[in-house]
Amino acid sequence: MGQEDLAKIDKDSEYAVIKIREKIGKEKLLGISTHNKSEILRANMMDLDYIGLGAFKQTSTKDVTNLLGDTLDELAAESKHKVAAIGGVKLDDKFKNVSYLVIGSGLYES
Repeated sequence: MGQEDLAKIDKDSEYAVIKIREKIGKEKLLGISTHNKSEILRANMMDLDYIGLGAFKQTSTKDVTNLLGDTLDELAAESKHKVAAIGGVKLDDKFKNVSYLVIGSGLYES
């Protein structure tokens, strides 16, 4: 879920995740996108299965102004959840603290 999607459910993202988890249960995976350290630290307090972190690089599908580049892996180390690198990721990108690479709509183990 994107940060904007959470805001549509509730202005408090933590409470929005509680509402979503109540609706989908533990059987389904739940992840949210994060873009900086403060969003990661807030996500650490939520009942999530993973976070998406990015954007790593510029993509042709979305105009992103905040690119994480090489700092993405360092930020990923702040998460208590598994991390999926998003935004401009390629199969040959290597990360130490990332569990998944999101390439297009596909999810690959890192």
